[in-house]
Amino acid sequence: MKEQSFNEWLDALKSKANIVDIVSGYVPLTSKGGRYWACCPFHHEKTPSFTVDEQRGSYYCFGCHVGGDVIKFVMDIENIDFMSACKLLSQKVGLPMPEFKSKKPGESIAKKKERLYELMRNAARYYYECLVSDAGKVARDYMKKRGISKETAVLFGLGYSPDYNGLPARLRSLGYNELEMIEAGACAQKDGRVYDVMAGRLIVPIIDGMKRVIAFGGRVLTSEKQMKYRNTNDTVIFNKKCEVFGQDSLKKYRLKHAVNSVIMVEGYMDVISLYQAGVCNVVASMGTALNVKQAEIVKRYSDTVYVCYDGDTAGQAATLRSLDIFYGAGLNVKVVSLPDNLDPDEYIKAHGVESFSAQLAKALPLFEYKLRTLAKNYNMNSAEEQGKFVVEAVEILKTLPTPAQIDAYIPLVAKLSGLGADTVRRQLMQGSEFTEDGAPKLLTQLVKRKDGKYYKAMRFVLYALFGGVEGLSFDKDLSLYCEDEDHKKLYDYYRKNGEGELSPDDLIALEKEIPEAGEVLAEGRKVNEKAARDYFDGCVKALENEFVKKQRKLLLKAYSESSSEEEKSQILAQMSNNQKKK
Repeated sequence: MKEQSFNEWLDALKSKANIVDIVSGYVPLTSKGGRYWACCPFHHEKTPSFTVDEQRGSYYCFGCHVGGDVIKFVMDIENIDFMSACKLLSQKVGLPMPEFKSKKPGESIAKKKERLYELMRNAARYYYECLVSDAGKVARDYMKKRGISKETAVLFGLGYSPDYNGLPARLRSLGYNELEMIEAGACAQKDGRVYDVMAGRLIVPIIDGMKRVIAFGGRVLTSEKQMKYRNTNDTVIFNKKCEVFGQDSLKKYRLKHAVNSVIMVEGYMDVISLYQAGVCNVVASMGTALNVKQAEIVKRYSDTVYVCYDGDTAGQAATLRSLDIFYGAGLNVKVVSLPDNLDPDEYIKAHGVESFSAQLAKALPLFEYKLRTLAKNYNMNSAEEQGKFVVEAVEILKTLPTPAQIDAYIPLVAKLSGLGADTVRRQLMQGSEFTEDGAPKLLTQLVKRKDGKYYKAMRFVLYALFGGVEGLSFDKDLSLYCEDEDHKKLYDYYRKNGEGELSPDDLIALEKEIPEAGEVLAEGRKVNEKAARDYFDGCVKALENEFVKKQRKLLLKAYSESSSEEEKSQILAQMSNNQKKK
């Protein structure tokens, strides 16, 4: 389908997908004041602050500031990407989704993927049947030894592969050819024979955010000559670096419970054991070196992550590598160090859930963990090594985002090194340029007044909404354009208190609680009253254009990094849609 016709289909989808009907399928809505209200499905709350506007086809939460249209809601609630949300919506409203064609005439990439997903689902069913059969006794005995209950086995869809030939035979009987078995990653070929790559293993299905079986993990049961764990190789439907194990169970848990944090562990057996013990907000990186995509998946569920890798040397090294990736993705990072070199699976079985919860409570913030870990490399009884530690520790401090945070960690560096706090501060200043009052620019440059096109435009828009422009009537939703946290708070205040009920004096009253209120008032008073209305329209247009530009940059970046023709086609469609909005 051409890009233009896809965009037309997208408009038809939004028209047909009534946002009230879609949202009410996830949370109960109550009509009040021309809108629908509910307790937010994205954060825990007792008083409803989540609202749905049927006329505009949008939703917004005054508590956690999420908002958007019906497609964005499905993306947020299901933790899936744009095209997956479109597909799910199309199924709900009965509007067939257009297909992207590959370069091969008559072949549909989407149809091909669907067939492979179906193949993997059938493979999972076969493995489960084997687990509960007589042949699966060896796997059931292993599960019993590991303390895995029948209920947990069903919840995670565990299975067993008794031999090399059973799965290929089952898949052939269902009409799949050998090429499809290999493309899905369920089988491999050697010496002209197609065989099950997971033979002799306990099987753990890897399920994506759309509840599709995309791969398998296998734990060997009998032969120590084989690798202990094996995962499906990367395929057209599975990229190990772009998935985390446990998404499906976490999503089910989140529908009934608040998820205030996510625990990241290494392996799927860690996830299974923790979940069975009642620790359900857990996912695994499946032994891979953590990457940005996996961090972004975690951030969909919570802004706080507890990194709880194995206690051995390799696990601690993996912890250090992952920290900056999580931090760079905007997550609040805490590090759990389990004693006695135990992994989470071993620890929860040996000490129980209460003890594990106590370890979570003792988790160190990212920078404290970095500093304490660094200190272990030095002998603080040596003056030379004390100095070397402080030099390295200061480099860590320089990566902190604010002067207040830097200052807060100086006493810890002083305590760990045995040197004075003043010594640490002098080291911090060394090599930095100084301002006229003697303070290092390293610190002062972080607290400069926020400025730029965005701030200039948004400040005046907020000033106008707070009664600064006489006779203004405005009904657009600007929540998506608010980048600054103070601006979000001010816009929420405006929406809660209603149009025509506010005045610029309210900004003065709010300045102590919300510092940007003073900047908003100052910006508004710069504009002549006669030109204010036209200036307001120009500011709104500027915000819209800036938003579209940023979205386009993100899409261009995604396009350049993608190696999939299908993904590139999807991105081009989104870019075309954004261009129309502009």
